[in-house]
Amino acid sequence: MEGVMALISGKVVDREGKPVTGARVMFTRSPVPLPDTALLTGDDGTFTLSVPANGSYEILTIADEQGERRTAVEVSGDGQEIEVRLGK
Repeated sequence: MEGVMALISGKVVDREGKPVTGARVMFTRSPVPLPDTALLTGDDGTFTLSVPANGSYEILTIADEQGERRTAVEVSGDGQEIEVRLGK
């Protein structure tokens, strides 16, 4: 029986710490094959990604007016919480 997936939960903010709505968040590296998908942050800048295995992931976050950032995330157990700060 498969175990429960872990979660990477996060918030995307600008240089001043204000939430970034509609930023695109996607995986660029993972320890297992994943489908090419992206999601958008909510009005409060938050997002949640399910991951099928513990290990090292890289997330790319892009917001048209704020630029982009790659974030390395090490997932173990139930998951990881992160904050992604964007800004040119």
